[in-house]
Amino acid sequence: METNCPRVNFTAQRSLHDDGSVEFNNREVERYVRHNYPDWLTGFHMVPEVFTFSGEQIDQVQRKGDDAEGHVYRLLHELGNDLGEPMFVIHSFSFNEQVQRGTDIWRVYGETDFVIVSKKYGVIFMEVKAVSSHSILRKRFKKAQDQINKARKALAEYLRDKVPRDAATALFRNPAFVLMPNCRTPQSDSMDAYKDGCFWEDCQDGRRFRQWWDRNIGCVRPLWMREDMYKGLLCRFIGLRSATTRTLGKLVDDTTRDVLQMFNTQQLALLNNVGLPRTQIITGPAGSGKTSILLHKVQALNTDISKTGKQEKILVLCYNKPLKTRLTKELEKCRWVTVQTLDSILCQLSPVRSTDVAEMREEEKCALMDRVLKDRPRIHRTYTFDHVFVDEGQDFIGNWRTLLKEIQAKSLCKRKFHWIFLDSNQHVYRTARGFSEEELASAIQLRKVYRMTGSVFDQFKKYFSDPGEETEYSIGHDIVGLCIEWDKMDQSRRGSAQVACDHISRHVHRLLRNHVCGKDICVLLRTFKDVRDVVGQLQARGIQCQNAEDSIMHPVDSAIIVESLPRFKGLETKVLIFYDPPCLTEGGDSEEVREQLYTALSRCFCLLVIIAPECVVQSLQSGRSLLHSGEH
Repeated sequence: METNCPRVNFTAQRSLHDDGSVEFNNREVERYVRHNYPDWLTGFHMVPEVFTFSGEQIDQVQRKGDDAEGHVYRLLHELGNDLGEPMFVIHSFSFNEQVQRGTDIWRVYGETDFVIVSKKYGVIFMEVKAVSSHSILRKRFKKAQDQINKARKALAEYLRDKVPRDAATALFRNPAFVLMPNCRTPQSDSMDAYKDGCFWEDCQDGRRFRQWWDRNIGCVRPLWMREDMYKGLLCRFIGLRSATTRTLGKLVDDTTRDVLQMFNTQQLALLNNVGLPRTQIITGPAGSGKTSILLHKVQALNTDISKTGKQEKILVLCYNKPLKTRLTKELEKCRWVTVQTLDSILCQLSPVRSTDVAEMREEEKCALMDRVLKDRPRIHRTYTFDHVFVDEGQDFIGNWRTLLKEIQAKSLCKRKFHWIFLDSNQHVYRTARGFSEEELASAIQLRKVYRMTGSVFDQFKKYFSDPGEETEYSIGHDIVGLCIEWDKMDQSRRGSAQVACDHISRHVHRLLRNHVCGKDICVLLRTFKDVRDVVGQLQARGIQCQNAEDSIMHPVDSAIIVESLPRFKGLETKVLIFYDPPCLTEGGDSEEVREQLYTALSRCFCLLVIIAPECVVQSLQSGRSLLHSGEH
């Protein structure tokens, strides 16, 4: 379809000869679109790729409006991936068309929340209103309809004289819709007034939204517009934005950088003073900055020791080897710091040195701890430290806190730092507590989550240990980030390593093609046995793999990380591919399922890809907390 596009306004001159009067035809716009969306005629895309707020969050009303739009954005993202049809969803589209009738000239201008350009169904406008009260429902619904009518009028004017009259009519076969995700469906005699509405009941999760789509749009006879018309519409709606589109790799890098720059006043108060408090328990959910605070505090203390010449020794204690490797690398320039796992300390203090402590059962470790504590002089000879910092303290079992006191008992230092960081939402061992209610009540409690995007947090917050804590913990920034990607696999073939590699390799190759660095991708599997089975097949398909420890100590930019969930605790990744997550639909221990999901999702900074059977996907997408989801 050879048509002229409306004037394209660039922020700079294309050349010294550009006087601002140059017009560009579809060929030039199409070049930008095709470059940024190579599958633009067959694929699904959101434009822009991440949801952005409309402006400064100046009041609660605007915040509610942005939150409602963000919720619809995620629903449309899930829907588009689920349908797998040629379709673009454009968020916050501004229009400005000149209308001329005889000698009369005027402009139609405005902004619409969502425009869907579907090769199958045509153009569908959607306006979102964050209304929760029925008292203002009619007024706000009418206002949204007026906004949609202006947008449709602008499109009709754009299409006038460019396409045949019957084609223009066909584009509007589907009605436009007003979405009110906070408002229940009104029950009145005038329901016809709201027949083009989508309400709270339809927006709870992806499954319900898909049902609404099938009732209102999927049942309409498909339009299946010609390719030239589809091209023209895409040039119209996304051409003006395509010149500034960022690659997926750059989106991941930029978003992760922005998230990691976050520190709040409570965290800074812990960092600013090398002095008090000397003994402290600090609690907070994954992503609240506990490990970052530990690292900054230890580095500051090490610098202070070096300056004063006190020669005080610092022990940093953690649970698993990959986290020890990461902490060791982060603190490698700190002369006075030693990083250990509790297992390695027990192994060195054990009367039977050949025992592999890491492979011991829970009760065996507790018994070994008791035997070690009976020989206190041996502890003092082998391990004496002035300061102790513990990460992931919820994962230790036995009388480990008494062991730490003995490690500091012979220190001559007057200031003995003893800081323990823990997250009560996750445990390797169910009996690993070791803290009194009084201690936890007086602990510093970090309640803001920073180390993930809003999209990941909305899924992650379902898995806090106490359903009431959903309202206590919140995200500490406005970075929404990329939507979660859901990949539905065949339930009957889920146990096959080859099926796992089919799904995983497809995502990895796509990410690498879109300039995501291999070392920024982690494939997370439930057990270490799964890792062994999958790595071999991935490598056979030309995908380089490393485990977590190797990726820290000897990183290869092109190699992805493949790890088991228990070994990746305490570590993070920009892109997480979580294969075959556990779910209550399978039965089993709900608390164990909750902890596994909590631990896995909290490892992700930016982009989360979940591969699971359809029933599991629907359960995870449910808008309700896991512990409230007995029906699923």
